[in-house]
Amino acid sequence: DYFNRTRTGRIIGYSFAIFWNIVLIIFFSLFYQYIAWYSVGDDGNLIVMPLLTSDFLSWMPVLITSLSICIVANIILIVYDRYWFREAVQILLEIIGMAVVIYLIIIFPFDFSVIPNAVATEILPTVTKAVLIFVSVAFGVSALVRFIKMVLNIENREYTG
Repeated sequence: DYFNRTRTGRIIGYSFAIFWNIVLIIFFSLFYQYIAWYSVGDDGNLIVMPLLTSDFLSWMPVLITSLSICIVANIILIVYDRYWFREAVQILLEIIGMAVVIYLIIIFPFDFSVIPNAVATEILPTVTKAVLIFVSVAFGVSALVRFIKMVLNIENREYTG
């Protein structure tokens, strides 16, 4: 009974991950141009100033590919859910996530100069980079911890039979 409940829980988690990755692909593929600063001009017309530079389009294939890999990996995990395989896949996905975020930091496709607040314009690039660095480090630490736990668990299973 315990195994069935945990297996069911993991399947729900994999299914949610698949759904969420599809949502992200749709959003970033179709709606990225709406990531902008909006204001109303003196004439009453809506002024839209994009926060993303054209460099964002060079990051999109990397993002879409990584999200697609996540979808395929979670489908495979629904079918084949052995501990060592699940952990290896999660480690791989975390390393891919870290690489995607690092590439985003490198190209940094954000233009905060469109924001009409000098303090925000000055602070947001630093805050954004700090958050992205934190996310990247979190991916790396998580992958390392998973790897260590996986090795220790596999080693313990070999000794205990």
